[in-house]
Amino acid sequence: MLARVIAYSCVMIGGVFAPVSLAQEAAKAPNYKDDVLPVFNARCNSCHNPDKKKGGLVLDNYAGMMQGGSSGKVIEPGDADNSRLYLLTAHEEKPEMPPSSPKIADEELAVIRKWIEGGALEMSGSTTMVKAKPKVEFKLDPSSIGKPQGEPAMPQSLPTEPVVISPRPNAITALAHSPWAPLAAVAGHKQVLLYNTQSQQLIGVLPFAEGIIEVLKFTLDGDLLLAGGGRGGQSGRVVVWDVKTGERLFEVGKEYDTVLAADISPDRSMVALGGPSKVLRVYNSSDGELVYECKKHTEWVTAVGFSPDGVLLASGDRNGGLLVWEAPTGREFYDLRNHTAMISDLSWRLDSNLLASGSEDGSIRLWEMEKGTQAKTWAAHPGGLESVKFAKDGRLVSTGRDRLTKVWDQNGAEKKKLEPFPDVATRAVFNQDDTMVVSGDYSGEVRIHEVNEGKRIGALSANPLPVATRLEQLPATLAQARTDAEKAAMSIAPLQEQVKAQQAAVAKAQEGVEAANKVAAEAQAAVTAAEALLPQKVAAEQEAAKLATTAEETRVKTVQVREKAFQELKAKTEAATKAAEAFAASKKTDADKNTATQAATARDTAIRELDAALPGWNAAIEASGTARLALEQATSARLLVEAKVPALKLAMAGPQGAVDGAKAAITAAQAAQQAAEKAVATATAGAEAAKVRITTLEAEIERLKAEKDRLSAAK
Repeated sequence: MLARVIAYSCVMIGGVFAPVSLAQEAAKAPNYKDDVLPVFNARCNSCHNPDKKKGGLVLDNYAGMMQGGSSGKVIEPGDADNSRLYLLTAHEEKPEMPPSSPKIADEELAVIRKWIEGGALEMSGSTTMVKAKPKVEFKLDPSSIGKPQGEPAMPQSLPTEPVVISPRPNAITALAHSPWAPLAAVAGHKQVLLYNTQSQQLIGVLPFAEGIIEVLKFTLDGDLLLAGGGRGGQSGRVVVWDVKTGERLFEVGKEYDTVLAADISPDRSMVALGGPSKVLRVYNSSDGELVYECKKHTEWVTAVGFSPDGVLLASGDRNGGLLVWEAPTGREFYDLRNHTAMISDLSWRLDSNLLASGSEDGSIRLWEMEKGTQAKTWAAHPGGLESVKFAKDGRLVSTGRDRLTKVWDQNGAEKKKLEPFPDVATRAVFNQDDTMVVSGDYSGEVRIHEVNEGKRIGALSANPLPVATRLEQLPATLAQARTDAEKAAMSIAPLQEQVKAQQAAVAKAQEGVEAANKVAAEAQAAVTAAEALLPQKVAAEQEAAKLATTAEETRVKTVQVREKAFQELKAKTEAATKAAEAFAASKKTDADKNTATQAATARDTAIRELDAALPGWNAAIEASGTARLALEQATSARLLVEAKVPALKLAMAGPQGAVDGAKAAITAAQAAQQAAEKAVATATAGAEAAKVRITTLEAEIERLKAEKDRLSAAK
């Protein structure tokens, strides 16, 4: 394709390369009349003719075909891969053409492709329509959206001489920050001021002769910067620069009033803009031609934004109207209604699933794109909201007529409220890593705040002084920086001594903790031992109780047996006595004698048996007493241990209190040590920052000297 857009190409003739003119090359290229129209007649014109005009497209005449259809142009001369007609017929995009039919023959597709790449000539000898190659490659793969490869774009040796110096700063009408570099763009009168937000130095000035800047936007990779604005009631324009070189790459739009809102698509192929004309217009970035326009807004278009994935385009107006369009075609996607006053700003979450809208009605509303419903709303700024922007992590920052800048989470919870401005807070943006907020107001102040603590850490001038004046002031600033560096360096040594003292205090407190822990451990060991002994004592008592019960049962039985034996002996004794008396009183017959003898023998036997049993019986009775005594002793031992455990636990309070006190002492000492170390780190960082500032100021002096010399030479 490129061979057809240069003045000469080469062909092989007899082994030698010979120049061929562009006209000769064009004569050999396919043309519409001779080569392409026959294909259209055979395959396409039954639907795409003046009578049917499917999709608003006719293909039976050259002029109608080049005009395109209802979705816009279908031919990009010189670029088949971006020509919708070729992509549909090649079945590379939908809807596939011809519909419900096989793809046309490869030979015919090759003719169409070669014809488009040859410049889409109407007939043999026609002039090529291939467009001039753009200054930059505007077509980017959407998957490349995000952090660029290599170092993020920063201005390189741009002039910093202001285009206009005013008696006082202008209102901050537009503000932007690079997504990946420490670079802020501040709108000034007829100029964009580029600041390094780390050093807070002016590192570039981009002239905007078109007038007042109303909108600033970086591309998602941070390589390009867009500005829109103009002169009210006269003219409006959108300009895009290369951030590194400051080169003005292209301008689009020729409005008859100022541009109030604009954005560039993520793939850089389109620029959308709007303003008092009430029309949303979308232009081709490469040639500035109008792609489509949307006329549904009933009031000034005040906010415009492409979704990060490039699929959708949102626009808001002065009546509170909020519309979402299909970005490539301009077809309406959603009509979002709820705001009651002007849409002042729009911002897409990075995943393109959520759109934030801010309004003069004071509210922020979040809209989900799956069904086009409102996901969340909250009152953000009484009196009116001026701007709202998403951070990469989903937080939002907003400004309003209440003079405040606020940071929110996605549920509408206020996370931080920054100090009020002297006037209406007009714009606010997050920096590249979402740790800082850059914001401005109607009086021309631009502040930088650290987000977590809300502390102001710097300011940017919206009305910078000339190079010569800044050069005159810098030596004094450098001298002060050197003084500050010396003070910072001198403050480190005393702070380091404090760290050593606190380290010693921590060591001493650690010794106290160890000693207290030892005493507490001994006390705990005693408690543990007593608690471990108690179950043994309880078990011994239970065993003694069991033995005592058994012994008592034995004693009772023994007493009963003994008593019975005594009774039996008594009965036998009495029987023997009676028998003896009867024998003595009788005639002493042999029968009486035998009776007496037997009775005496039974008595004597009972006496012997009783004498034999008595020791065992007495032992059983004594065993019962011994068992009872053992039970009493076991119970006493158990009661003693039970009483000892609470006493030991109570005694532990002292050592444990000592441990707690020692731990509190070490915690306090460690906190003091950490504070001292933090103070040393802060002082060290301050000293390093002071050194860096000195180096930066020295470099800035040299840079300004060189710029002053260039300005003098130019005069």
